[in-house]
Order: sequence, then structure tokens, then C-alpha cells
Amino acid sequence: MIVLSIVVTYFNTIILLFSEKLIIAINCLKASDFFLKIRFLPSGKESLNISMYMNEKNYNRIIVVGDLHGYCVPLIKLLDSIYLTEEDLMIFIGDYIDRGPESKSVIDKLIQLKSLYSNIIFLKGNHEDMMLGAAGFAAVVKDIDTWLYNGGVQTLRSYGMDRNEIMMLTGVQDDGERLQKMRNYLPDSHLDFLLDLSMFVETDNYFFCHAGIKPFISIEEGKENAFDLLWIRDHIYAEAFNWEKTVVCGHTPLTDILIKDRLICIDTGLYYYGKLSAIDVLTKHIFQVVNMSTIE
Repeated sequence: MIVLSIVVTYFNTIILLFSEKLIIAINCLKASDFFLKIRFLPSGKESLNISMYMNEKNYNRIIVVGDLHGYCVPLIKLLDSIYLTEEDLMIFIGDYIDRGPESKSVIDKLIQLKSLYSNIIFLKGNHEDMMLGAAGFAAVVKDIDTWLYNGGVQTLRSYGMDRNEIMMLTGVQDDGERLQKMRNYLPDSHLDFLLDLSMFVETDNYFFCHAGIKPFISIEEGKENAFDLLWIRDHIYAEAFNWEKTVVCGHTPLTDILIKDRLICIDTGLYYYGKLSAIDVLTKHIFQVVNMSTIE
């Protein structure tokens, strides 16, 4: 049985096609925006999100926030300096979790932020992908040891799991059993947040993703490579790009924001260098918070 429901509000039009295996949501945040998400749910465990076109003319500012890596206090300070309004579009570049001690608080804050402002997009980082893979969901990397080594231990600790319980997860071979053990600590709202993350979003002149795209291919080709969208670093050191638009990414920690012709990297290494950054891509105005206490 298939149920079709249409919800229309002043700012949003959402169309949901629901069955046991498929949910489609078409979300027009503002006029001439088009934002598509598809979630496939065989056994309730797969998720695929496809982001589409956002019209730059609809927004006064398009602000992109760099990698957070489990630090909530710098995020709050950064948001306080931005003075976000409903005329802005804010895009978070991914890597909200791992390494820092406050991953749960970060996700809580992002969920709260989304409830207050409609024009916010959360992209998937490689760390969210690893966490979903460790829980048995579709992912580029599906290995719990890799995730734990790359900061997953700190994330699970932030949810209240002790070290013995975390180490026991590595011996659980069944995905469903491992997911259930994680869900004993992970709120459903947090799991839904992770499953709803988008791989990319684009506007008239910009393409936003977590890690990047190979410099010698087109953006259209790059959209097909999930590994690169989450993990690539080589493009950071390139001097020429075959891209139709400017690519805005994070993932590779640098001591300051990198701005090149056709490339902006906004990961300023909150975990490594104690600096969290955001940029309004329309004006190139930079927002930064320096918090040396994040360095470990």
C-alpha cells in the first residue's frame, strides 16, 4: 500500500511518497529552490540523500561553517557572531562528530538550530559516514575499527557508553546487534539527523561538499564519486581546476581558510589548531572563533 501526502506551508512545499521501502521528499525552501532527498529503506537500514539546486538570489548571505569535530562551545560562539536570519542560507560542511569530547552536544545544538531556522543544510562528512557504516547502514566505509580509531571512541563516550562497552562492539559481527547496542545510547532524533545528511548542494556559482572533487574532472562527474566527496584531499594542492563552479569544502585541516580561483576550503582545524571558521561565499566575509582549549 502506498500513501501520498502533500504538505504546503508559506515557505515550504514538501511532497512525501511513502511505502515500506521508499520515502521521497521534495523540499522547496523558497521560490525557485529545489531540494530533493531520497531515502531507501529496505529493512529500515539504507539511506541515500541527493541535494539539488538552491537559488543564490533568494538569500542575503550564504554562510558555510567548517568542521566541528565534537566541540560545541566554539560552535555556539561562532553562531553568536553571525546573527543568522531567515534571509540567510547556512550550510554546514560535515564532520560534526569524533575526536572532540562533545559530539552529542554538537548534534543536539544542530537539531535545535534547524528547529529555529528553516534555511539550513547539513552535509555529510566522512566521520558521519563512518559512524553510520559502523552501525550497519549504507556507507563508503563500513568498518567499526576504522571509525573508532578516527575518533569514534570519543563520540560514543559523549553518549555515555563506557570504554568496555565500546571495545565489546568490535567483536559484534551482526550489524543489527551492533546497531541495537548503539541505539541504547543514541537518541532516535540523532540517528534521523545522521541519516538525513546530504552529500552535496549547489547554487548558481558554487558547489558544496565535505571533501571535494578531483580537479581534472567536471562537477557533474564528481557527483558520482561518493568516496571523493567524503575523503579526497589532492585537489587542495592543485592550481588549475576543470570545474564549472567554485567548489566549497572542508575535510582538510589548514591553518586558515584557503581561497583560490574555483576552490574554497574552510576547515581551519578546530581539533588541530583551535580555530573554527565560517565564510559568506557571496561577499567572502569570514567569521572565526579561536579556542586554544580545543587542542589536545
